[in-house]
Amino acid sequence: MSIITFVSEDIKETGQTISISAIATAMAIEHNYRILLFSTEFIDKTLENCFWNPNNRRNGLFTKANVMDVSNGLEGLVRTFASNRASSDTIRSYTKPILRDRLDILQAPKTVDFKEYINISKYFSQIVEVANQSYDIVLVDMSKKIPRENKEKLLNVSDLVVINLNQNMTSINNFLKLKQSNDFYKKSNVLLMIGRYNPNSKYSNKNVARYLREKNIPMVVPYNILLSDECSEGRIVDYFLKVQRIEGYDNKDTFFIKQLRQTTSSLEYKMQERANGII
Repeated sequence: MSIITFVSEDIKETGQTISISAIATAMAIEHNYRILLFSTEFIDKTLENCFWNPNNRRNGLFTKANVMDVSNGLEGLVRTFASNRASSDTIRSYTKPILRDRLDILQAPKTVDFKEYINISKYFSQIVEVANQSYDIVLVDMSKKIPRENKEKLLNVSDLVVINLNQNMTSINNFLKLKQSNDFYKKSNVLLMIGRYNPNSKYSNKNVARYLREKNIPMVVPYNILLSDECSEGRIVDYFLKVQRIEGYDNKDTFFIKQLRQTTSSLEYKMQERANGII
């Protein structure tokens, strides 16, 4: 059982949310894992919108279980924690199922009041620790808007922390400065990933590793226009089922799936190392 938190220190978009959505979907479809995908954003439904579109009648592969009432959302779950009534079974009651017994989503808070959001974020670390008791993997899409104290609590309970980089020198140097100023980012369970990856850039993952003197080559999730289009329509699961039928052809989707599988394999390997106390 592992908690994997994805975080970005960059101001500009790194493709973090689409990357984590793709990783979660691929691992759920291709492996026998029970996965919880947790969105911690404030007034941002990007992650949820990858999986369903409220304007469409057909939303991916929802099971009948999604008719349950999750109208109280994360706020309702936080109230159970505040009153010491939370359990792993309780968390399931507030999730939205995507693939039966494979992939659930815990949606971001519904509040538009930032003060309320800050209070809710105090419970994020507790939520993932309890969820980790009943899920094989808890994937956390960490918001930049979480206050630093609450962010650090969440990072400290995570088995793996994945730092998302942009494929440019500014992002790379920003991480280098972060690593020099904060020993946390020197830990062996802190990994690098480049989102919206372009293999033709001079900032390849191997060159980035060489520049940063990193032992581990950064994982990548390549930019893929079809994936982006499907995510904008809430059809990311449909995308993965579609590309399975065209495997073996030399095209951008085949390259994307190959690279994504390497990334999920790297995460699995690191999860096993963590479980064995190696990192």
